[in-house]
Amino acid sequence: MFVVDCGWPTESYDDEQTAATGKSQTSKSARENPRDALSSVNWGRVDFILVSNYEQMTLLPYITEYTDFTGPIYATEPTKVYGRCVLEDGLQIADANRYLTSSNVGSTSSMQQLTENINEKNLGDGSWKTHILPYTRQDIDAAMEKVHDVRLNEIITPVPFVQVFARSSGYCIGGANWTVEYKNHRTAFISTSAFATCLHPQEWDGSILDRAQAIVFCDAVDPAEAENCELRPIPPNVQVSQRINQLCSTAISTLKKRSRVMLIGNPYGVTQDILQVVAENVISLNLPLPQFIFVSPIAERTLQYGNIMGEWLCAAKQAMLYLPEYPFADKDLRQKGHLHFVKSLSDLAAKNIPQGIWFVVVSPQDTASIDHFIRQWQLDAKQCSSADMTSGTGTASFAVLMHDDDVARAQRIVNRISASNEVTFVPVSQRLTWHAIEECLTNASDAQHVLVPSYIYSRLPASLSSKLELKILEYSYLQATVIDLDIDRHLPLSIQKEMALRLKRDGKQHAVVSGQLVLGAGEIRLESISSSSDGASDGNEGKPDVKASVSASEQLTATAAGNVRCDLSKWSPEKLANELNELGLNASVAIDGLQANPKENKLVRIVLPSGAATIRMHGGWSVECTSVNAQWAVLDSLRQVLGSN
Repeated sequence: MFVVDCGWPTESYDDEQTAATGKSQTSKSARENPRDALSSVNWGRVDFILVSNYEQMTLLPYITEYTDFTGPIYATEPTKVYGRCVLEDGLQIADANRYLTSSNVGSTSSMQQLTENINEKNLGDGSWKTHILPYTRQDIDAAMEKVHDVRLNEIITPVPFVQVFARSSGYCIGGANWTVEYKNHRTAFISTSAFATCLHPQEWDGSILDRAQAIVFCDAVDPAEAENCELRPIPPNVQVSQRINQLCSTAISTLKKRSRVMLIGNPYGVTQDILQVVAENVISLNLPLPQFIFVSPIAERTLQYGNIMGEWLCAAKQAMLYLPEYPFADKDLRQKGHLHFVKSLSDLAAKNIPQGIWFVVVSPQDTASIDHFIRQWQLDAKQCSSADMTSGTGTASFAVLMHDDDVARAQRIVNRISASNEVTFVPVSQRLTWHAIEECLTNASDAQHVLVPSYIYSRLPASLSSKLELKILEYSYLQATVIDLDIDRHLPLSIQKEMALRLKRDGKQHAVVSGQLVLGAGEIRLESISSSSDGASDGNEGKPDVKASVSASEQLTATAAGNVRCDLSKWSPEKLANELNELGLNASVAIDGLQANPKENKLVRIVLPSGAATIRMHGGWSVECTSVNAQWAVLDSLRQVLGSN
């Protein structure tokens, strides 16, 4: 059992008051406490976690520090370092917004004093239950120590018989899609991905679909939030380039008027490309170079990571590493003294930055800083005289730009500040659309089953399944999902124990199970149990039938790839142990001390790196395993041994 990605909608942390009043457009599931969703998972049984990109680490500190999860976590190096930045940024911004908003700060001095109080608190007192985010800074440090770095195309084995490797997703620096292979069966997990190759991350690697029998699309653009979703989109490169150029054109025209620009965007991802284009155009047009100011505690680190992680960049950026220049513009701007990093508004007040033309970058989560700049620039515009404008020492206008493709969060910001200001909101969406998913499936020649989100499933053509000869299924996040039990499915260990206890009470030893499993939030139940030896359903849906048992002295039915039936009376513990040892298992014969006649009743004990198992052969066979991994290994070995004799 493993988990792919630990993200959570960030808008649930942005504005608690808006969420409480119900005025937000955020879905109900996004406003729920993440602890409620996490509590429905038995984290003690999760073997490992795969993290696709830095946006999918939101809940990782809580999982590692406040649940029973003890397994390894795998992510690429950029995902780990950027993920730490994102977590720390979210923690500080969440508390800053809460303190500053509740105090209705108006002046720079009082804002400085409050921010210093927040920094003194250090968010590490352990009282995370009083914070918006469910973890502390110490939890972030502890979680990062448990993340294993993975390179693209590197094969890892987190548990026996399972191989995992990553391919570039094209979405961000270090973004990855995962392939999980078990017994030559490959499942590809397509996380947040992008086909556009005009940005700085390494390009999409389509080989993730090679030989994948099952494909799970974990993230895609919701057509309800996309513009012109009914029309087949233009190529990704053209679409992304057009939208970035639209934002940059607005910024350049504002800078020509010697006015200020505020870009609302995180200091990584598309923001780096917009900064590059604006700086290059300002220099080529011989315009006065503005002061580029990042208000973020992590901006300086994230921009430096972009420069030093050249191997994770696109081919064009990698080629620049062999030239005497950096792939991004921040080094040149820093040398010219036009690039400034401030961790907070108090840091900005203490720093001597020339007034005039400013290009300010603020995180969309940092609502306090956004409101401060809007309020201050409005005041400057009212006090600006015509003489100031003539001399170039004043500014009467400013531009606000947004590129966040989180439409719900961006729209709330636009609604709050657009009453007296014009906001240029151009979402630069790189994620896969349903058209892109359809294109992916045409290249997946070996795919047999595909899982897509419900909002994508409704858009795909009904004839696509038959055309591509595969089965397309839909799922909803945190909703019940029905999975068919086929001949190659192992029952979860908890279900086997529940069945064993029920059957032992009725003097039975084994049951043949068919039908469906319903998996919900914290709930697993059997829909039907077969009463025939060939696995046919008895039709009693939802009512487990104890008559469905089969005499274990006559035959054994193993829930592995195919049913194995044989005469068990000819088998002795010694013979079974020898056969299992020949397969490489560490099996031995021991006395069963739980029976009335321990000298006559023996059992077979198996010790594996992933657990242990006990096989009792008297009075009917029974197999008890301490872990899911041990269960897989033992049942597969039993099938092989019994099937060959």
